[in-house]
Formats: sequence, structure tokens, C-alpha cells
Amino acid sequence: MSLKKILESDESIEKKEQQIDAYYQSELITRVEACDLLDVSTKSLDRYIKQNKLPAFINKNRNILLKKTEVLAIKPEVDKMKEIFNK
Repeated sequence: MSLKKILESDESIEKKEQQIDAYYQSELITRVEACDLLDVSTKSLDRYIKQNKLPAFINKNRNILLKKTEVLAIKPEVDKMKEIFNK
């Protein structure tokens, strides 16, 4: 379920909070996990976020999280850039 659907549902606030927490756990990953998936440094990852190539979310604990599907979608571009600059 998407965040939009969760927020628009007729569920109670408590139920919505549970659904949002479950969404975070299933769909969002930490910066370190994203760096591992892309095989880049946190500095490089922060640059992609700053360039709006990867939208970041901040949870209630002020942690930066990213959608795993979006991280995987940018992987071919990252791999191509690594090829260009590692020659």
C-alpha cells in the first residue's frame, strides 16, 4: 500500500500509524543500505540526494531513508558513471 492510500483511508489514526511504520520497514532503507546497494560512499549518495536524483525521507527519529525501488532504479546510471570515472 502506498503512503497516499494509507493517509486517504478511513482508518483510525493509530491504525494509520501502524500501516506507515510497516511501510517504512518494507519499502524504505537507510543511507548505509543504499550505499551498499549502489557500491558508493555516503558522500556520493548525498550528492545524488542533493541533485534530486534520489528523493529522501526523514522518519520521526530524524533518520534519512530512501525508497529501495528508487535506489535500484538509479543503479545503472551510477554504474555507468563509475565506469567513466574509473578509466
